[in-house]
Amino acid sequence: MAPQVVRLKELREKDKAELEQLRADVEGLVRAVNQLTWENRQLRGLLSAPDPAVRVLPVQYIPPQPS
Repeated sequence: MAPQVVRLKELREKDKAELEQLRADVEGLVRAVNQLTWENRQLRGLLSAPDPAVRVLPVQYIPPQPS
């Protein structure tokens, strides 16, 4: 087999492994987004209750530090 064909087959296998990893990463990220969306809905529901159990804390401005 020509060296170029061998190299192309190696690259194809490497790409296949990378694609499998990316698909697995996407599945994990989708789960994380779904979890955060669910938690966000819960918190918004708590905040909209007549007597919310969650308080919104004030945000303190912190000026950027010079480089």
